[in-house]
Amino acid sequence: MFNTWMQGIVGILFLLLAFCNSFFIGKEIEISTVSLIVLILVFSISHFICKKRNRLHWVYLGGIAAETLFLFTNTFFILALGTGLLLVAGAWNIFSLRINAKGAKRVLTVCKILFGIFTALTGIIIGVNLYVNPITTSIQLSEDRKVIIDDAILATEADMLKEIEIMNSFGSRTTGSEGHNRFIQWLKQQVSDMGYEVYQDNYTFDRWEAEKSALYINNQEISVASPFPYSGETDKDGVTGELVYIKAGNYNQAKGKIAVVEINNTRSIPLGFVMNTRRSFPTKSHVIKGDGDLVLTTVLQDPDLAKAKKAGVQAVILVWKGASDDKVSNQYLPFTTEYAGIPAVWVNETEGEKVIASAKSHQKGTVILEAQVQKAVPTDSFYVVLEGKKKEETIIINSHTDGVNVVEENGTIGMLSMLRYLQQERPERTMVFAFITGHFRLPEFKGTSQATSTWMQAHPELWDGKDGHRKAVAGITVEHLGSMEWKDNEYGEYLPTGDIQSEYTYAGNKTMEAIWLKAIQDRRTTRTVFLRGHNKFEFGESQPLFEAGIPVIGLIPMPDYLMTDSQNREMDKFDITLMHEQIESLLKAAIIIDNTSTAQLGKADKYSFFYGKTK
Repeated sequence: MFNTWMQGIVGILFLLLAFCNSFFIGKEIEISTVSLIVLILVFSISHFICKKRNRLHWVYLGGIAAETLFLFTNTFFILALGTGLLLVAGAWNIFSLRINAKGAKRVLTVCKILFGIFTALTGIIIGVNLYVNPITTSIQLSEDRKVIIDDAILATEADMLKEIEIMNSFGSRTTGSEGHNRFIQWLKQQVSDMGYEVYQDNYTFDRWEAEKSALYINNQEISVASPFPYSGETDKDGVTGELVYIKAGNYNQAKGKIAVVEINNTRSIPLGFVMNTRRSFPTKSHVIKGDGDLVLTTVLQDPDLAKAKKAGVQAVILVWKGASDDKVSNQYLPFTTEYAGIPAVWVNETEGEKVIASAKSHQKGTVILEAQVQKAVPTDSFYVVLEGKKKEETIIINSHTDGVNVVEENGTIGMLSMLRYLQQERPERTMVFAFITGHFRLPEFKGTSQATSTWMQAHPELWDGKDGHRKAVAGITVEHLGSMEWKDNEYGEYLPTGDIQSEYTYAGNKTMEAIWLKAIQDRRTTRTVFLRGHNKFEFGESQPLFEAGIPVIGLIPMPDYLMTDSQNREMDKFDITLMHEQIESLLKAAIIIDNTSTAQLGKADKYSFFYGKTK
């Protein structure tokens, strides 16, 4: 019986090692080392001590050889082979078990069925990883790829700051707003003044914009952190009803009343499920816990206002938990949901305590959310073409024009500087600069993923390479320039850390990774984390390019104030020197890409899956 239990434990251990080998990206060396040690120990005990010599030992020896070879080569195919042999060894141990006792026999049968299910699941994981190859080795570009940017041609910091101030003068630039439309017209004028022809795509959509929000409980005003975009609206008197504290989604308890729901800021999400790091520069850089937390929270904890409306709820009050009052103030979140037709507002944690206490004692409250609702509002995307010597190949450079503050979105200001610089000398390839609308109204503009996909669907002639169309060989996405890092400290104070915001940069393949590394190496300040599209996540407008198989460099820092729609446009958190340096890097990358062969640029990697590397 002891030998039977040991055989079962060994079988389960092999299954766990096989699962971990495939599921946890970036831990392959450590897990493979453990697997090798276990295989050697089991083989030695079975062969030399227990004197059991059978065909299973060849499986052990094959696993030992594969794991050893992987440690020297770091090749995923060899790791997959070793992992598969671990599965075979585990299954052999489990399915060869025999117990004669009737009760134990039933238990063993159930265990074998469960083991078979998990073995099949692990086999599927191995197969997926064989398809996407999550282990990519880095490469180095030769020194002759180094590019020097001519400061006499590149716009100065003062020039860039002037354009930033002009952008800010338009106010909040949510999709289709007056400020957004004026900004688009100004951008078009800038590129027209450079001598480019403007090609534009006209859209219309139903637009919602908050004008006034307020909350009262027993005639006492409760400060509203922000209205919930595209939630709903009231008249000037608002809606009044009994406050009911509910758990998320249990709206039936609040029929005819006002629901109060807590939303816990999702800081503890395992980041490996949404990010997978290729490398970092400097090496101490890594994914920062909490970056983009408010945005992720509103996606992962969608309060489902449509369900509240269907349940007959009058209004919803959402209480932020786990983030400072200053941090959640004026957040334009979420920006990814459909119009719900029911008014909803956010309150911070301090005010939320009053609201929750009132709801638990069944007091009455009044929610006011006056909003302008417009039908068929116009908005435009546009693009310009910088013709190259190789007209049949294109490099797409893109960003979105809508945003709420100085960093969200100033990528188009950076693109103006890039255009002015690159037009001085005809490039090798044609460069297409796409200025995209709809990022702040993704339910209507996201196409296959982000707003750029809507533009790509309209213009396959610029990128898909079919039927005489031009072929996009690379892309560069420009977002959130000049972002400095602000965080809640241990005392709950929202303050600058003194560091620049981590520069998350999606690299479509190892060549694009090497190009971006070359482009940033001479920077005064860097804090770059190279990412790979992971588990169908790629934050920002680089995602449609990546999904189309175009190798991309997607710069997307994710500061905590990214969606803050404040009066000062978050200028206290913006650094023009950093923006200038980032634009230099983007220009270097564009020039290196332009002078790299199509064969070396290669194809985009596929999404990696399961639990990614974050350090």
